Amino acid sequence: MAPALSPRPRCLRRRGRSSPQTEQELKASVTARVLSLPNCSRGELEEQWRALWGSEPPRQGSREFLTRAVAYGIQAQAFGGLDAKTLQLLRKANQVNGDRPKGLANRISKGSKLFREWHGETHEVLVLDKGFAWRGETYSSLGAIARAITGAHWNGWAFFGVKRRPKEPPDNG
Repeated sequence: MAPALSPRPRCLRRRGRSSPQTEQELKASVTARVLSLPNCSRGELEEQWRALWGSEPPRQGSREFLTRAVAYGIQAQAFGGLDAKTLQLLRKANQVNGDRPKGLANRISKGSKLFREWHGETHEVLVLDKGFAWRGETYSSLGAIARAITGAHWNGWAFFGVKRRPKEPPDNG
């Protein structure tokens, strides 16, 4: 289950139509509240967070984060939040696309050979479907082979110099 994007402020919908004068007063009131936020203490920001979001503010949230979140909450409460289509797009963007992340073993294909020179001796490792072969024995990880070669704990991928794949740009399609 994907984590929730963020809480929504309470009472997002305004009831009934407002007159142009009331709308202008509302805008002025919201503007004044938002502009006063940078002068509020952290305690006041946390109090406003509780009133808007109905939950405790994040303990590790910076003052700037609280200010922005409260400002958004004030505006969303007064004028309405994100529309349903935008919320749906955000939820979709927040989901894992059903594919499991590629594991480390998928960095190199089966049949590949890895070479490492250690203390004047060259070691050759063959990549198998499930695991790795070195000196006629099968190992489940490169780390186990690196430990057998060196006698110390190593990250096997680092020991054999397997590079990380560059991050792929996001698919905008």
